[in-house]
Amino acid sequence: MNNQLLSLFPPSDMKLLGPHLKAAQFDQHRVLFEADQRIRHVYFPTSAVVSLVITLSTGEMVEAAMIGKDGVVGASAALDGKIAVSRGIIQLSGEIVVCDIEALKSVAMQSPKLLALLMRHEQTVYAQAQQSAACFATHQIVTTCRSRRNISVRCWVSDERV
Repeated sequence: MNNQLLSLFPPSDMKLLGPHLKAAQFDQHRVLFEADQRIRHVYFPTSAVVSLVITLSTGEMVEAAMIGKDGVVGASAALDGKIAVSRGIIQLSGEIVVCDIEALKSVAMQSPKLLALLMRHEQTVYAQAQQSAACFATHQIVTTCRSRRNISVRCWVSDERV
């Protein structure tokens, strides 16, 4: 499994999670979950990229975060509410390791190291979403460059405010 976050899980936790991890191919534009709906799985991309998007009242969609092989999608739902706060869409086709949400929660609640790792990741995704919101609120976005090898997002913005 080629997910960098999974590779950081303690071996004892991986042993417990192993039976619940299933690799699957996902096509571009597939919706993993909708905002305000229950999340049933946690997704660890290995070659795919997932976008977390927010739908505005105007119908426009704004990308809040992108997660690739260095992260996980849905971990916060596994640890608490099980309700999505955004829409999860496959941005780039590829493989994702899928885990049942209850299995991850069960193992994380028994492992302080795993719980801390997941919480730090979720804080990073939250920070990325805040940066995206600030960018959207203060600049007119001209283009966004995405690289399959380098998951970082670069916004090229104009000097004009929206």
